[in-house]
Amino acid sequence: MVGTVGFMRFAGSRPALLLTTAVVGPLLALGLSGCGALDSASNAVDKAQICSKAISAVTGFNPSLSDPARSVDEAQKKADELRRLADQTSDANLQRELREMADSLGQLKLSDVNPQNMAAWADQKVKQLDDLRRSCS
Repeated sequence: MVGTVGFMRFAGSRPALLLTTAVVGPLLALGLSGCGALDSASNAVDKAQICSKAISAVTGFNPSLSDPARSVDEAQKKADELRRLADQTSDANLQRELREMADSLGQLKLSDVNPQNMAAWADQKVKQLDDLRRSCS
């Protein structure tokens, strides 16, 4: 019991408090600054993964003139996937691009899947992919 009282008196003394603050303070600051770097690196990895998934989703979709109904259904699924990816990123530019692409894909109608519209659709897709790649870099 005497040893405990002596420790409490020492721990409560001003020199012990100053020593603890002098040692722990810089270590805590170093640890917290490291967390910021880890968060930044994690965000970059997340952004790269989201971009990769988004580009894969968009390049993997091509409307089929032989099955327009399936094309419209697949376009809606890809649009939903892009919206989910937009919700997973904190990058405002990337969110905007993903949502714009999702809106564009989600608007595909049966009447749009015809030979006359496919060239314009392909041009729009190329432009959107370029915009997405810029947001991803």
